[in-house]
Parts: sequence; structure tokens; C-alpha cells
Amino acid sequence: MKRCFEFTEEISSSLGAVYRPLMKVGLKDVDGAIFEISMIVDSGADITVLSKRMGDIMGIDVEQGEEKIFRGIVGEIIAYVHRIPLFIDGKELEVRVAFALAEVPNLLGRLDIFRNFEINFRKEEDFCFSD
Repeated sequence: MKRCFEFTEEISSSLGAVYRPLMKVGLKDVDGAIFEISMIVDSGADITVLSKRMGDIMGIDVEQGEEKIFRGIVGEIIAYVHRIPLFIDGKELEVRVAFALAEVPNLLGRLDIFRNFEINFRKEEDFCFSD
């Protein structure tokens, strides 16, 4: 499978128009139904990160996960790591996700994702996943 996605133009309060590698990813809600969210494909993120609010939608007791402190460009956040099913273009993966107590952007990180795909970022035009 090879699937390419165009970069999405968004407005940054600091930089104006920026192009981000956004893609739709499937998650399961509390009833087991798959729903899609947009995530930034972030080769600089060690782990996939979602907010506690997303965990609530999925029926996960976030704080029952393994507590970790993550450091990044905005300082430290407390997050709880869980293994969850995640769907990329119909392919189901079991991935570790850090659910942050703070509101954070949805980041698709390297751990458990990048080893399953070859990912190519091509300028600010598009990025492709292939397995």
C-alpha cells in the first residue's frame, strides 16, 4: 500500500500561514465504533500524543496508565501511556499513546508507527506512507 497526503495550510498565531503534514487516523470510541481525527505526522515526536479528552471519548481511564513526564519545546507535560488500536488507511496497529492531562495537538509520533511504514516527506507538497 502506498498512500500520499497533501500538506494542509493552517494559520499559526506566530508565523501566519504554515503547511503541516496532517492525516486522518482512526480510533475506537467507548462503544467500539471507529471515528477519525486529524493528526500531525511528527517525526520529532518519540510517541503518539493525545489529550485526556480524547481518552475520555475512547472510554479510557487515562490516569490508570503508566505515568510519564515528557519534555519538549513547550516544557514538561504529564501524560499516561496506554496501548490502543489505531487505524491508518484501514491498517490496524497496536500503539503506545501518551494521553496528556493538558490540551495538546494530536501528534502521530515514531514509536510503534514508523517501523510499520516507509514515510517520505516531499518538500511542503505531500508525504507518503507505504508498507
